[in-house]
Amino acid sequence: MRWISRAIFLASTLLLPLPAYAQAPKAPIKIGLLMPYTGFAAAVAQDATKGVELALAKIGYRAGGRELKLIKEDKEFKPDVGLTKTRKLVERDRVDVLIGPVNSAVALAIRDYVHAQAIPLVVPIAFTRDLTAPGKASPWIFRVAETSDQGNYPMAAWIYKKTPHRKLVMMAADFVAGRHSAEAFMAGFKEAGGQIVKEIYAPLNTPDFAPYLAQVGGLGADAIYAWFAGADSIRFVKAYREYGLADKLPLLAYNTLVDDIFLPTLGDAALGIVSVGHYSATLDSPENRAFVREFEAKYGSWPTRYAEHTYTSAQLVSAAIDILKGEVGDRAKFRDAIRSAVTKIQPPRGPIQFDRYQQVITPLYVMRVERQGTR
Repeated sequence: MRWISRAIFLASTLLLPLPAYAQAPKAPIKIGLLMPYTGFAAAVAQDATKGVELALAKIGYRAGGRELKLIKEDKEFKPDVGLTKTRKLVERDRVDVLIGPVNSAVALAIRDYVHAQAIPLVVPIAFTRDLTAPGKASPWIFRVAETSDQGNYPMAAWIYKKTPHRKLVMMAADFVAGRHSAEAFMAGFKEAGGQIVKEIYAPLNTPDFAPYLAQVGGLGADAIYAWFAGADSIRFVKAYREYGLADKLPLLAYNTLVDDIFLPTLGDAALGIVSVGHYSATLDSPENRAFVREFEAKYGSWPTRYAEHTYTSAQLVSAAIDILKGEVGDRAKFRDAIRSAVTKIQPPRGPIQFDRYQQVITPLYVMRVERQGTR
């Protein structure tokens, strides 16, 4: 009896701690968010962050049975800073996945590092064609934004087919995204049979567009096609109206020029502008109506294209974590789960897919700015 009693006692001392170990919570899954919170595109970054936070808040910052932790870094719209902050997120913060950036030049600057580190990166906004081109695409990089070609190139054919415009002036921001967008549009317009009578490029953060708009006169153009973003969009559209061109030459554009976030500031200056893009808060679908309603309830404003981009990015990441039941330690499996998760989410813009280079295939819409009601 003494031997049996001791055996039972030993078994108890060995078994009692096990439930405590089994119930110990796992560390949060870390999501690194790389955005330009200061400088040229700060407003874009703030709106994009709202999209991520709304998506994560809807699921209680949990996926796959694990807590999710969002770690933000300011890349300041600078390639060198973007690379430094990416290194910090990966090497010091030990994030499991990255979302960002906004700037195409930053995306290209961090591409090789992300590829070498074999860490999944979901690119929500930066849209240079090079990032997912055949020679540059990485199996670790997914992009939910259309490329500079996907929107601008078909818009050229639409303009030629649907409008009387045959001679256009091309105006764009003088950096990677602006140049690539201009190239894509001009290639499409010339192929359709149109003519580009002049190309005009303005530096980022141009304080005064008057010298550039002055070059438009006397060219015999039918209209202007423009690509500007951030604060430049507001200054350009207002200057276009103030310079008297709005009543003479129709303004056509990529949607960054008149994104929803700018319309309250632009007011009447934006009326009549026709643009192409993947998203507007006015899209009439159950998914988008719900998204707009939830976004407005939380932030007091309608979502922009940037918020939709990052909302969809967060949807994609959380769905992948659910697929893996929270086991994201194997990065290759996490990457593959992100690829397969694209069919399990319902983006506000409509269904999306990835091509073989993990570039999104997305709906595109042609939009015209009009005044409706009192909004």
